[in-house]
Amino acid sequence: MKRKSSIFAIALFVLMLLPSVMVAQSSNAETRSRWMNEIKKYKFDFFTKELSLDKEQQSKFFPLYEEMEQEIYLVNKEADALMKKVAAADNVSDTEYEATAIALSKTRQKEGEIELEYFSQFEKILTKKQLFLLKVAEDKFTKTILNYHRQGSNK
Repeated sequence: MKRKSSIFAIALFVLMLLPSVMVAQSSNAETRSRWMNEIKKYKFDFFTKELSLDKEQQSKFFPLYEEMEQEIYLVNKEADALMKKVAAADNVSDTEYEATAIALSKTRQKEGEIELEYFSQFEKILTKKQLFLLKVAEDKFTKTILNYHRQGSNK
């Protein structure tokens, strides 16, 4: 179960970094915004179908899910900034490397804590089966996006 959680966290992190790659390739903020909105719409449609969400569930679940994703994004953004700062520094002590490695390792723990916090809120909206299917759908969605991205880069 830990392995699956780690894979999901890594995949989610990669998915969150994809917009950065898009921005690097195109400085057009409008293009990035449009791309992000398309991904979000696709993800919500995907989850709606995979979890068989009714309209009421959608209206309650997706705002919470977006909040959760934003919190996780900020944790990863902070970890990325820390990693870049240490990597760019000239004279880093072993103590600083160790402290940074520990902080980066705790990123997954923080993600898990955020997920658990929101899980208790999701329980009020989704059935037990839908809670399970959410994890399956997150995995499936991430794999779908990564496969799509790989196919695009092989052209």
